[in-house]
Parts: sequence; C-alpha cells; structure tokens
Amino acid sequence: MRYDDPNVTVGAVVGIVGVILTFVSIVLLQALFFHMQEGEMERKVYSQSNEELRSLDAQQIETLNSYGWIDQTGGVAHIPIANAMELVVAEQTGR
Repeated sequence: MRYDDPNVTVGAVVGIVGVILTFVSIVLLQALFFHMQEGEMERKVYSQSNEELRSLDAQQIETLNSYGWIDQTGGVAHIPIANAMELVVAEQTGR
C-alpha cells in the first residue's frame, strides 16, 4: 500500500461509528425532551389541587360576567362577555 492511497476500511468504520453516534444522540435527546416535558406538565398542571383550579375558574367566570375598571384613570372598563358579544353582533350587522 502506498502512502497516498486512502484506507477504505478506516473510512468505513469512522462513517459507521459516526452514524451510530448520531442516532444514539438523537434518541437520547428525544428521551430528555419527553422527560422534561412531563416534568413541566407535572409542575404546571397536575400539582395544582382541584380546589385551586376551581377557585381560579370561579374568579375568571366572575370577571367575565361583571362590570369593572381596567384603567380607571384612562377610562377603560370591562363589561360582561354576553353584553360584549351582543354589541359586536349589532356592530357587524349594522354595517
């Protein structure tokens, strides 16, 4: 073998090892992603008690169905969602 001839065996082994390492890296990264995603779901959703969720839901429904100030100095208020929908429909049909 001459010094300027490439060694095909070494090139093939390096290529195969590279492909295997790339595949293993992708699988490990996917496993890490799914593990982290499950941890986030646990932290954000599953860990809250039913009472906290019911309280938050009741608070949001109360806000949607009441009058109140968003910015009193700027004169911006919120109205019940049903009234807002009626106003939007009336505005759209009045065009």
